[in-house]
Amino acid sequence: MKFVPPKCENCSIKNDSLFCLCQQEEVQHVSQVKTCNIYRKGQIVFHENAMPIGLYCIYEGSVKISKLNSNGREQIMRIAAPGDFLGYRSLVAHRPYSDTAIAIEDTTICLVPKSEFFNLMQNNKKFYEALLQKICRDADEMENKLSNIAYKPVRGRIAEALLILAGKNAHEGKEAKLQPYINLTREDLASLVGTVKETAIRTISEFKDENLIAIDKRRIRILNFDKLMHISNLYD
Repeated sequence: MKFVPPKCENCSIKNDSLFCLCQQEEVQHVSQVKTCNIYRKGQIVFHENAMPIGLYCIYEGSVKISKLNSNGREQIMRIAAPGDFLGYRSLVAHRPYSDTAIAIEDTTICLVPKSEFFNLMQNNKKFYEALLQKICRDADEMENKLSNIAYKPVRGRIAEALLILAGKNAHEGKEAKLQPYINLTREDLASLVGTVKETAIRTISEFKDENLIAIDKRRIRILNFDKLMHISNLYD
């Protein structure tokens, strides 16, 4: 079956992205100039040190943003889901990507040309301000992640990661669209929270035994959000 790119005007995830702040004419123009591609599981969306060519917006699927440390080990910085933008910080800073983006499942991504992105920033104050706020939140989240790795036990870090991946913010009590399943390998989960695969496997097994989660074909489904949130807020 021939792939038909989604139209931005009728996009089901438009309201989950910053494009909800755009006027109808702006959205229509973005729809005309964007391109849309399907990335298979494991396929690279962009490489670290490559120069940005536009703004990536996830339509379906998920992407891991990662980099290699000095030992050559992958460190996942975040997981991006439908409605999320990719590469916007490097785009704004006019610098190469500092991370690599890799599809962790078959993923549909739209690419808005760089010129159109800067046109939106220049002419749409709400879009511009919301993007700056997003960049500031990114910095806050990175500081929080570094603090968690230093002071929060692994159980708490994994509990928090599961809540975030499911669409529930562990700290602010906010809910996005809850995902029925978390489709992330144990290795990627370990990389995301800063531990080793064996520890992630053991912790997931403990959560299952405590009836906090269920596992179906290696996919995780949360059964007890409140208990996981309590665990996510515990420090040594």
